[in-house]
Amino acid sequence: MPKKLILAAGLLTLAACTTTDTYSDAIAKSVPPSAAVKAVIVAGAESLIYDPSSIRKAEISNVATLPDGLQGVCVRADSKNVSGNYIGVHSVGIPIRDGKLAGGALDHAICNRKDLTWQPFPELEKLPAK
Repeated sequence: MPKKLILAAGLLTLAACTTTDTYSDAIAKSVPPSAAVKAVIVAGAESLIYDPSSIRKAEISNVATLPDGLQGVCVRADSKNVSGNYIGVHSVGIPIRDGKLAGGALDHAICNRKDLTWQPFPELEKLPAK
């Protein structure tokens, strides 16, 4: 009986190893963000960030396209809060539907993946004070 249990556990382990990660393939095929995507993110940051002129250490990931057509991009940066203190680098996962930004999730887990490709996002660091 224990041999059958060990064999079954081994087969389940092998099956788990072959499960595909839907994000890995999309990230591997990701492309740098277009100027239009960057411009929309910059415009959104101007209205959402408390002190847009304080943004520093800004980076943007490549844009990944999932099998269902939904796209996503991550942005990470540091900025000041209401008290004037830097809050540390945080990321935002941003879905893109039909070429338009469709919300965002602060510190989304996908933005912490080691297989994401990041590049500097200087356009986000050049915003004027409100």
